[in-house]
Amino acid sequence: MTLPDANRLTDQFLAFTKIDSPSFHEGEMAAYVKQVFQDLGIVLHEDDANKYYGSQTGNLYGCWQGTLPGEPILFMGHLDTVEPAYGRHAVLHEDGTITSAGNTVLGADDQSGLAEIVEAIRCIQESHTAHRTIEFLITFGEEAFDKGSRKFDFSLLKARQAYTLDLEAPVGTASLWEPTLISFTVDIRGRSAHAGFNPEKGINALTASAELIHSLPIGRADPVTVLNIGMISGGTAVNAVPDHVVMKGELRSRNHEKALSLLQKIQDNAAESAEKIGAKASVDYEIALHEYCIDEKEPVVKRYEAACEKAGIKPVLSGSFGGSDNNQFAQHGGRGIVIASAMYNCHTVHEYTRISDMVQVARIVMNLMTMEEDEKDEAAVTVSDQ
Repeated sequence: MTLPDANRLTDQFLAFTKIDSPSFHEGEMAAYVKQVFQDLGIVLHEDDANKYYGSQTGNLYGCWQGTLPGEPILFMGHLDTVEPAYGRHAVLHEDGTITSAGNTVLGADDQSGLAEIVEAIRCIQESHTAHRTIEFLITFGEEAFDKGSRKFDFSLLKARQAYTLDLEAPVGTASLWEPTLISFTVDIRGRSAHAGFNPEKGINALTASAELIHSLPIGRADPVTVLNIGMISGGTAVNAVPDHVVMKGELRSRNHEKALSLLQKIQDNAAESAEKIGAKASVDYEIALHEYCIDEKEPVVKRYEAACEKAGIKPVLSGSFGGSDNNQFAQHGGRGIVIASAMYNCHTVHEYTRISDMVQVARIVMNLMTMEEDEKDEAAVTVSDQ
């Protein structure tokens, strides 16, 4: 089998980074990705999920028919990057590291993954190697808590097992679980008054918010749950009793019921803290992600371990509090894992990748695409579906 070409893979990655693609503004990137796949003989269709958000593009999905037996395998990635994202300029260093110019993200999240998938396809086609039927789902708005994949019709896909290239970790690492993520906004309303002349006539919304924060397990709420309030705004002047405070935060948990229980605590404590001083509180929330967990004995994991070992890479099984499009796949009955895709310091202007690491990931992807399903794995799939 033809091995990944480091120069070609690098050129493809750099081509991706030249296109601005912040969340919901991925139109040009989507058009380019469709053309790249078209040149490989693979048609990517675009859905209409963008109508829900006013995005420039929908999700892209397609199928590459194979000759090896077995059900299709799904590979997922996403088009968008976080900001600052406009005017990206990748810098290739002599040691094979690629960084941004320092004023934007690089976009290795997730364009390293896209480049690795493309290089794997090219290598398989060049060597005329037999492969499984492969499906692709490349989403928009992933960085906005999976907005694109939330609206994707997963019934369009036949694959029940998937690999999502979207993990910041050493090459060979795979995440078998991701959390429930709930974002919330606490709105506290009191009454304004002059802080110097008649403060007793005011109802200080900030006082209620401070008591609420003090009552909550901020940080690591328990061994599998974290809670953070990251934004607080309110007040109009230093000499006015603040009558309105808004707090925004999120909680994540490996246990969905624990997440819901903590959300209820936030709601109850907000009401209680406000009521004590005569204020009123409301809590709006969104369940952005639902937790899932894949057992390390499942075929989708065993295949990944074998693919790594075949590439001479030690597989490492872990979990992530990050979340990805795989959360949505899992909610539709899929069994998938998220694999390291050679992206580091993500969501910062210090983001980088390494050419050697991208080559290794492309090799793993090639192995996943061309690995035959053995009888033991087939039996395990059958049992798990009953």
